[in-house]
Amino acid sequence: MHIEEIGRTINFNLKNIAHLRFSDNSAYKNIISPFSRLYIITEGKGHFVFDGATTVLEPNYMYLIPSFTPCSYFFEKNLAHIYIHFSMEMPSGLNIYNLFNVLSKISATTLDQSLLQKCLNLNPGYELPHHDPKIYQSKPWINKEITYTSLSHYLETTAILKQLFSRFVQEELPIDINKIANNKFQNVLKFIQENIAQEISVSKLAELSFTSKDHFSRVFKSITGMPPSEFIIRKRLEKAKLLLLTTNDPLSDIISQTGFRTTAYFCRIFKKYTSLTPEQFRKNRG
Repeated sequence: MHIEEIGRTINFNLKNIAHLRFSDNSAYKNIISPFSRLYIITEGKGHFVFDGATTVLEPNYMYLIPSFTPCSYFFEKNLAHIYIHFSMEMPSGLNIYNLFNVLSKISATTLDQSLLQKCLNLNPGYELPHHDPKIYQSKPWINKEITYTSLSHYLETTAILKQLFSRFVQEELPIDINKIANNKFQNVLKFIQENIAQEISVSKLAELSFTSKDHFSRVFKSITGMPPSEFIIRKRLEKAKLLLLTTNDPLSDIISQTGFRTTAYFCRIFKKYTSLTPEQFRKNRG
């Protein structure tokens, strides 16, 4: 298996971290974030609703919500938690959540709690300026970068993120990790990622793999579970979602940056895959 090759390519980036206590009952519905969100509840009660299921929030448990996952939050008065917002990127453009089964709730060990506190101590001043996602997600704060004071600061922070995330990762999904790690296939994925704003033909991807178009399409589907054209659409949508959530770019610019041909086509495909219009999706950023 090439698990270590996949692991080496994941780039973790801390976005926000803080300890927060709610002074009143609070509810935030249908929030979508471009970042993964990790929480540990230290006091109080509440619940999340995402993927059609309700998850009860309890002290001494950790929770993980994947990026771009719509979620509703319900926090009772005096609930306290440490939150971490972070991103994970791979040069190939693959999404780690599509490769492995990732849990949403686990019991926090003493080590987990120590690591969270250590990360908090290492990175003071990176709390969200407002606890309402509808406010902070629509401001420039969303793109604020962490300023690392030294190499050790960076290495320690990213190591903690990796270790905490690893606690949620379970078995691989039914795809062939060996084939994904293959250099030829990685080149194809990288080409798609780097040229997402351009027209991408299956014939060109087949050339990169030194195979015929039909053979390439069969192999691609056997690895990813979908035809190349479907994969490209999903990668275009992923980029469009990111731009909708993190910028105020007009729709025309986003369409240009993601390779969709027309506004009508983009809006039709976007609603087909998300059940929302681009405008509705943007309003739910959080």
